[in-house]
Amino acid sequence: MDSAWNRLQYLETEPTSRKFLSQCYTNREWEHPDRLAFQQSTRYLYLWRQARLFYQTAESADLSIQPLLLFYGCTHLLKGMLITRDPAYPQNSRMLQHGVASRKVKRQAYVLMEDEIRPQKEGFFSHLSQTFRLTPLRDRYSVQDLFASLAEMSEICAALSEIQPHWTRLQLSSPVHEGAASSRREADEYRVTFPVKTEGSLAYSNDTLKQYIQRLAPSTISLNTIGWEAWSNRQMFLSQFALSQLEQHPLFYLHDRTLFFWNGSAESLPLPQWASHFLLLYQLGMLCRYETEWWGELTMSHDMAERYLVERFLAHHMATFPSLIMKQMELYNQVKFPV
Repeated sequence: MDSAWNRLQYLETEPTSRKFLSQCYTNREWEHPDRLAFQQSTRYLYLWRQARLFYQTAESADLSIQPLLLFYGCTHLLKGMLITRDPAYPQNSRMLQHGVASRKVKRQAYVLMEDEIRPQKEGFFSHLSQTFRLTPLRDRYSVQDLFASLAEMSEICAALSEIQPHWTRLQLSSPVHEGAASSRREADEYRVTFPVKTEGSLAYSNDTLKQYIQRLAPSTISLNTIGWEAWSNRQMFLSQFALSQLEQHPLFYLHDRTLFFWNGSAESLPLPQWASHFLLLYQLGMLCRYETEWWGELTMSHDMAERYLVERFLAHHMATFPSLIMKQMELYNQVKFPV
């Protein structure tokens, strides 16, 4: 399982969960952070323990039931992230609803990639969206777009759907050791090299692409630490701090020393990765529970190409999602988990 679980187990005792929540609430300048942390700490530790057990069970479970286990494990992790920002959650029973919906009646010739998921005005996902400022949300998201919005799944989705990948892998070198250049740069500096392409935003001129990146940067981050001086060569130089800033940019995604750039439509920027994971697991869980004949055909035969995509996604989710949530909590709350 993801090694992040070893660090997340820090939250599975009452003293450590209380200390962690108190740090989060103090950094958010909530009144009486210790009292708020005390009120949530016991519930909080059981939330993380159950999440870990859901994932451990899913790892050895058959594909036919994996999405259900992972959906509830994913929901628990997101609740844990949410409580660090909202010590009063849940304020009412409506927040316990999923907050998303899919088509009630499936077509006879059902195609997974053509289905849609619709965020609701109330419920868990709605509250997550408001808390972490995902609004405005679209009225609906197609399953194909959600798969394509995941950086590591983009190429697989493109191969099965015959579309262009929405994410492009960038060359990330660290540290820079190139003769005279290394003497002018810090040892912890990274060099990012953009490929030259003829489609998407990468087709922009050097100056236009630079302006595009700066224009879409959230106000909460600063790109002043980026070394733009080499931009004419489609390169930029980043310190470790600048790279961590870039992780919060909607056009970039960093995982396991691989940096991706969103080369899809600027009008439909992707949801944060954790939101796409949640929506996809909701959809797969609903199919698993209520469309048993179709789901059985998918999981027990080899006639459907979607099986490969689903299996890769579930494996990818188990391998990366706990680490993703841990990093998001550190970024959102300016705290660090013990190594």
